[in-house]
Amino acid sequence: MKVQKFIILFSFLILLGCEDKSLPVSENGDANNKAQIEQLGMVNEQLKNQISDIEKKNAEEKEALRTTMNIAFHIFNAINNKDFEYITSISSSNVQVNVEESIIYSTDYSYKINDMDYLLENLEYRYYHLEGDKLTIGFANYFSEGHSTINFGFVKRDGQWLFDYLVTDA
Repeated sequence: MKVQKFIILFSFLILLGCEDKSLPVSENGDANNKAQIEQLGMVNEQLKNQISDIEKKNAEEKEALRTTMNIAFHIFNAINNKDFEYITSISSSNVQVNVEESIIYSTDYSYKINDMDYLLENLEYRYYHLEGDKLTIGFANYFSEGHSTINFGFVKRDGQWLFDYLVTDA
């Protein structure tokens, strides 16, 4: 019986002497938690800023596409009406218009305006590509024999999008 009491007493003393190391109760543990919370707060703020930057970039890209798409449709109309004055008014310094020959020149391309009309019901938007201050919009123009592709180039100068070139495979 004495042995049993001794074992129980010894077990009790061992249990009292054991620490639960899974729970941080020291000041050092509290400091670590505070540091982790502060670090997570900074990471959270960085992520919020990144999301804000992405949303701003998306809004700017959307506005650029809306503006240049509008100009492209006006250019289609100007080509149909041979409105060289309008084309010149929205063009960058890279574009020259030869009224007598009905040709639009840019540094790398030229486009001869012929008697083919661009009808909205025959046009299909294909793509856009924005890189910095340059934007390209691609269309397909469908007609009875097939289709042609039309690529408009725009450049942003002083906050304004300007017509920079027109390339077609027709």
